[in-house]
Amino acid sequence: MKRKNTGILILAVVTAISVACGRSAAKKNNTVPSAADITSGSAAETNDSTAAEKIQQDSDAPTEAPTEPFSEDISLPDGYTAQGSCVIDGFHAVLQNPELPTGCEVTALTETLNFLGFDIDKETLFDNYMPVDYAGTYTMNYAYIGDPRATDGFGCYAPVVVKTADDYFRDIDSPCYAQNLTDTSLRDLFYQIDCGRPVVVWVTMDMRVSYPKYVFTATNGEDMEFNYYQHCLTIYGYDIDNGLVYAADPLKDNVTYPISDFETVYDTMGRQAVVICGNAETEGTFNEDYSYEEFDCPLPNAQQKKDE
Repeated sequence: MKRKNTGILILAVVTAISVACGRSAAKKNNTVPSAADITSGSAAETNDSTAAEKIQQDSDAPTEAPTEPFSEDISLPDGYTAQGSCVIDGFHAVLQNPELPTGCEVTALTETLNFLGFDIDKETLFDNYMPVDYAGTYTMNYAYIGDPRATDGFGCYAPVVVKTADDYFRDIDSPCYAQNLTDTSLRDLFYQIDCGRPVVVWVTMDMRVSYPKYVFTATNGEDMEFNYYQHCLTIYGYDIDNGLVYAADPLKDNVTYPISDFETVYDTMGRQAVVICGNAETEGTFNEDYSYEEFDCPLPNAQQKKDE
């Protein structure tokens, strides 16, 4: 619906009335106007009429509709079943060693962002965007526990990777965002690959079947459990007929794993998965109204800790 500026129209009418009153007053005083007066009055009347028409045109001009915030529908279609094979071309692994021997999570996120066109390296991403806890105050749902530059660092879970990605997007004013797909089955994740979206997932090193064990009780009261073979990587392809998953493994490079083995350890690690919506070419700005991953106890990143 077009919206007219009635205030401006009233002003134009009042201006026209003022010009008419001026001419009437001249006649009432029995003053004969000169040719110059007539010419001047005619020019003023013409200018007023032109201005009124311009105002009318401006008020009738269509207004641009507000731009809708960027979003992607990543929901699984009814009846979806992965068939055949699908491999995203051009996905290259980023290796975590030697800089981050226990930093597989931030490295998996980095290789995914790089594939999507973002110029960021794993150390910068960790230092400036990933919440970190060196003191055991929280668990891996809130921060990276320990130091990824050390060989005895623990790790983090899906909510931390979501927050890390979104804090990065906020900082560069990108409309992209991360989505937590935890509890999605491996075969349903293949739909994201069909759509060209690689997925960060939690498994174990060498697909070894092992389980989390109690380590300590964090200061916030939660029990910290850790699988000592915990690992994080990005999947970018599958082949149902040959039973393979294509993965960018930060410890190995681009590799394939048997779907059956991969599915077992993926389930063991709680079916944790994160996908990025959008890429570096996506137009728009960061949407502060989006429901991003929020923590009850947000923690600073490594760089903020150094600055304290």
